Amino acid sequence: MAILNKTCTFLCFFSLFLSTLVQAITIEYQPTVSKEILINPDIGITDHQTIDIKDNPNWNIPSYPKTSVVYFRWYWEQLEPKKGIYNYKIIDDTIRAAKRANKKIVIRFMTLAGLNETYYSSNPQKAKKILGIPCWLKKQLDPHTHDICTNDNSFVVNYNNPKFKENLQQFITAMGKHYNHNPDILRLDIGLVGTWGEWHLATHYNGTRPTLGHIGYTTAELIPYIDMMRKAFPDKMLSIDLGSPDDDFASYATKHGVGWRADCLGDWAKGWNHMQQGYPQTLHHTERKKATDAKNNIADKFTDQLFLSRWERAPVDFEICNTMEQWAQQPTIYTQQKVEQTFATALKLHASLLNLKSSPIPEKYQPLLNNFLKKIGYRFILNKVKINSKFRQNSLITITSTWINDGVAPSYNNYPIVWRIVNNKHNVVAYFNTKNNITHWLPAQKSNDKAPIYTQKNSFILPKEIEPGEYTLEVGLVTPHTHNAVISIAINNKNYNKWYSLIRFTIK
Repeated sequence: MAILNKTCTFLCFFSLFLSTLVQAITIEYQPTVSKEILINPDIGITDHQTIDIKDNPNWNIPSYPKTSVVYFRWYWEQLEPKKGIYNYKIIDDTIRAAKRANKKIVIRFMTLAGLNETYYSSNPQKAKKILGIPCWLKKQLDPHTHDICTNDNSFVVNYNNPKFKENLQQFITAMGKHYNHNPDILRLDIGLVGTWGEWHLATHYNGTRPTLGHIGYTTAELIPYIDMMRKAFPDKMLSIDLGSPDDDFASYATKHGVGWRADCLGDWAKGWNHMQQGYPQTLHHTERKKATDAKNNIADKFTDQLFLSRWERAPVDFEICNTMEQWAQQPTIYTQQKVEQTFATALKLHASLLNLKSSPIPEKYQPLLNNFLKKIGYRFILNKVKINSKFRQNSLITITSTWINDGVAPSYNNYPIVWRIVNNKHNVVAYFNTKNNITHWLPAQKSNDKAPIYTQKNSFILPKEIEPGEYTLEVGLVTPHTHNAVISIAINNKNYNKWYSLIRFTIK
């Protein structure tokens, strides 16, 4: 028995010695870049108050782009018709419908509609003027409202009213408890103040400047509405309206991790307009180096000098003025050059989402929109991949890959890299999970700059039981803690449900 043991030991060491003589092999591969439009999670065009206008048989607007995000807004009165009784169903049903369509949702809660604005025909309250706040609260706040709420929405809340703030806080807290951890909600707009949640009092104010700052609200008075959303939704990304040069609430929000959004992209009206005056003036005001609060003379407290770089960690969203169909009806204003400039502005400011109001896209603007869709948000390219291994059972395999983000924004959610090996029958024999965080993959700062290159190096052990034969290395960007690949990569390689085939190799 002792001799047999010595013989076995010698053979084992001899086998190990032979294995050390096997040289590791390096295989390199560079995919070709795809120029296709990619529909990816969390970015692109949004559907507006609908799940899928493109393929909806009742609307059938095939010119509208495919989307991965839907955008819905609800007034407080819809969601708390009775004190403390919350209508979660209307939101839950919408989220479920979006999930069935493989889409996420952006939500806004609002307290004030436009003067004389009524609900849409599909709403149970068809043709009823929108109160914004619940009737039960209006009875407490409006001295002209007694036992019933008449069909009149001219009442404007005083946003400094303690009773209003207390009840709104309770409502938002309840919404946060119910939805803060819902994975199908992409983000929420902070839209608790002003007409349509846009932080102004348009249609309710007789003057030409219906901005909150001009009317008399200070930033300190408006901050509680930002903080109540931050407190109720600590795990959700939030965004807020850009505001105006009269206001500083947006800069306060962005300094505290909130993204920003702007309405009326593409407004080129004669005289004052958003594209030539509104955005430039407001952006300059928001990031100015010296600031003064109109009432309190507090210098530099609410300005955000880093405002235009906040996109690196929080999203930028836009919504167009009117619709592109209406643009086409004003050809002297909305020329090809102006529409192209509109899209270029959104890209320059690193947009992730654009709301086109779920309306038809005029044919003459379609090529411009298609080019825009290839840049908005993130667009990941696998530049090169190299594998190094002895390609034996239980041997080390090192995968070195380089990536670039050819879009204009990062992914604000992480979809880690996972590598996998498949055999000739395309059965998966091994998954290799990584800890890569793609939210760090920033694009170029400016459109003419080169995008940074991100190198990932991952090492794994090939399975002990892997059989000799031909195999293929594949890659996917997956939903965290799963092997569900969800991101289309901008390469031309064959893919299987967003798993991309890369390198063939032989196990001996």
